[in-house]
Amino acid sequence: MTALEKISLHSRLYTEDWIQDICFNNPNLLPVGELEPTFAGMIPICRELSTESGSIDLVYVNESGFITIGECKLWRNPEARRKVIGQILDYAKDLAKWDYPKFERECLKARKEHGKTLFQIVEEFYPEIDEAVFIDNLQNNLNKGRFLLTIIGDGIRGNMEELANFIHRNGNLNFTLGLIELPIYRNPDNDELIITPRVLAKTKEIERVVYRFSDKLVEEKVEKEENSRTISETVFFERLQNSVGKEVTEKFKNFVGELSSELHIIPQMGRGKKLSVNLKSTNDTCNFASIQEDGEVWFYGIVSKTEEMGNRKIGIDYLKKLAVIVNGEYYDKYKQWFWCVKRSGKYIQLVNYMKRSSDWKLLISQTMDEIRKVEEEE
Repeated sequence: MTALEKISLHSRLYTEDWIQDICFNNPNLLPVGELEPTFAGMIPICRELSTESGSIDLVYVNESGFITIGECKLWRNPEARRKVIGQILDYAKDLAKWDYPKFERECLKARKEHGKTLFQIVEEFYPEIDEAVFIDNLQNNLNKGRFLLTIIGDGIRGNMEELANFIHRNGNLNFTLGLIELPIYRNPDNDELIITPRVLAKTKEIERVVYRFSDKLVEEKVEKEENSRTISETVFFERLQNSVGKEVTEKFKNFVGELSSELHIIPQMGRGKKLSVNLKSTNDTCNFASIQEDGEVWFYGIVSKTEEMGNRKIGIDYLKKLAVIVNGEYYDKYKQWFWCVKRSGKYIQLVNYMKRSSDWKLLISQTMDEIRKVEEEE
């Protein structure tokens, strides 16, 4: 077995342009799904996109019209970290002023490709995409400043207070900012360079600064949200409300809040084309349900997980009792990982669960007690 050699940050074996080229041609290299699931499925659109504040290194778009921008920096210069944060935020502010035609025009100019529209570029990757929906989505994200900003470096180290300060001063945007580190190793047998990407940190929109103008004064007010959400979480709840209505969505938000505060259940965004929220136990042992953006309630692995603990019956009992609560059926027709609750062979809508939310919460609490007993016996 050959031991890989970590490349020094002061090495001259690679350049920023090399990193840009690797990231642009291999978008799956960047762990975007860990930062914001709704930005996954990135399509590389262009490099060196010209804005008022300078040129953006990397621009990606996905089929839902979500824009990711990347700024690549080698960390040899100790001033690089401070400057790149301000730089990428300036880029985001510039993009938020654009409309779809300008975004398309500038991207195609940077791409140096004639004869194709932005939609046609995306359509090559997603043939079933609807043009009007794509354009509307991308325009909406420009209007709201919903961007994923990624700083990509070979050895990122930093003071996160700097990030917080920058975000506070840019509260009118709804971006997520993530630091992606690309440690680079060399195989001494053949001098091949190997990249091992990882998410170093990400921010959430914590505060929103609102300016109110009148004839005599300018007032700055900082509004703090009790339950700050990522862009993906915000989009999930918007889509859920479109599917099941405001009343059910609000009940579900309250339900999740109760589970978090009383039972320490962690609502975790699922990954994939379809957004979902998973109700996970504190130590990530079990997933009590996966609520889809269209309001269906799915289940993944609770029987398999409890079997791993040594008591499969706990997971089976949970599903059977929940089936009784929502007037459904315990369903074990597929692989064990997908055993679930259905009605007439179909997943049951969230509205049915919210009608019996108190009973559901009690069942989750009782199941967690059973899980703890098994863990304590080990």
